[in-house]
Amino acid sequence: MINSNAFGNLKFIEEIAKYFGNQSVVGSIDIKKTFWGGQKVYSHHGRKKQTVEIIEWAKQLEYAGVGELLITSVEREGSWDGYDCELIKSITKNVQVPVIANGGCGSVEHIGEVVKQANASACAVGSMVVYQKKGMGVLVNFPDRKKLEEVLI
Repeated sequence: MINSNAFGNLKFIEEIAKYFGNQSVVGSIDIKKTFWGGQKVYSHHGRKKQTVEIIEWAKQLEYAGVGELLITSVEREGSWDGYDCELIKSITKNVQVPVIANGGCGSVEHIGEVVKQANASACAVGSMVVYQKKGMGVLVNFPDRKKLEEVLI
């Protein structure tokens, strides 16, 4: 998975993809809201705002050879408020590689929404399976398989 190192060094992705294959390279894009309500690409653990537009960066990473994109809505991480479906959809309709939604999952229904409404190929889940519920102690708890199948069908 490559994030910060890709900026100013897309050849790095090309070399890795050529050696290991595109399927082995995941381009990670961290996105944060701006003061004015827009969204920007960030790198270096969310500390460095980049000037490239989100869709353009996704396309550049795809062209460089990533086999998948992991899209993280930074503000939604740990919020349990659901994925940013609009953001994910804007990317899935502009690239050909699979897109993994990350940041905000709080229920199995959120997984169904981002897959069905935004065409995410996969979902990253963190807090939902690690905590009993928002603000409570740790308890690794994976969703029921039948419930997952219900929201995905």
